[in-house]
Amino acid sequence: MARARPSSRTLVALYGPTSSGKTALSLDLAERVSRELGVEPVVVSADSRQVYTHMDIGTSKTMPEQRRGVRHEMIDVAEPVRKFELDEYVRQARGHIEWCFQNAALPLVVGGTAVYVKSLLEGWEVDAVGAARASLRKDFPHSMADDAYAMLRRLDRTAAGRVHPNNYDGVINALARVMAGQGQDARRSDDDTRTVVLGLDRPARQLDARVAETFGHQLAAGLHDEVQDLADRYDLDTEMRRRGRHSGNQVLRTHGYREFFEVAHEHGKRVGALTDAELGAVRDRVVATIQAYTRRQRAAFAKMPGLVRVRTAEDAFARITGGR
Repeated sequence: MARARPSSRTLVALYGPTSSGKTALSLDLAERVSRELGVEPVVVSADSRQVYTHMDIGTSKTMPEQRRGVRHEMIDVAEPVRKFELDEYVRQARGHIEWCFQNAALPLVVGGTAVYVKSLLEGWEVDAVGAARASLRKDFPHSMADDAYAMLRRLDRTAAGRVHPNNYDGVINALARVMAGQGQDARRSDDDTRTVVLGLDRPARQLDARVAETFGHQLAAGLHDEVQDLADRYDLDTEMRRRGRHSGNQVLRTHGYREFFEVAHEHGKRVGALTDAELGAVRDRVVATIQAYTRRQRAAFAKMPGLVRVRTAEDAFARITGGR
């Protein structure tokens, strides 16, 4: 069967949990799109951790030498000194997608951060939410998180039920959407983009094993040294003692990194002084945390509009070109 060239406003998304194999599949797919359709593929990362500079090994970032010549965007766009907000992500990512549409390229949104993927697929309007969030953080600092959650409950009990009261960022984001007059799925209605939504998943036990294997590879690749470099760059040992998880620095709020600092703090030492036994404790904590996270990622499949599960690049390519 002849392969149909995708329309000029086709947006492809590949969603899947951590360690499911999205990166390899996306690169295989990109090469087929280029080779067989003569269309330039552009990967637009939808990973909320890979946006940060200097956090490479622990985020399994696709480095330039691993990209097989495929252009990648939304990687290394912000320092981790503060959170890269959803509205910032959407604004920049949409710019890259629109460039693709204007230049006959095919945008491939690839990642496991469901809110990033959904925001681009559904055209969420986030500017008003961003302004409301900035105002709310001034009115409700961390010390007033309970008050923020109480207000959210008064205004929208359904929205409050979707977020844990101790999740400060989640509470502020939900409250910002309510204050901006938008539900979580507010979107533009004038977008004529064709979307192809692909999902890559694995059985839970297999995924658990791959998570453990991935973290083992990260340690062997020098993750502890990377954590030490980050600690030196941002004085994170001091930051951990002073603010802990309340810190705005995203290294201390990212699984695969924060556990190093937690264990070091519990033993009253700097992160660079962790012993082999203590690094073993870090490993156990990280693997358990990420395995639990992948279960939440898998649960998002049911909420991803129009998602079709795929296993190989051939499956994905067929969906893009209209084959079966």
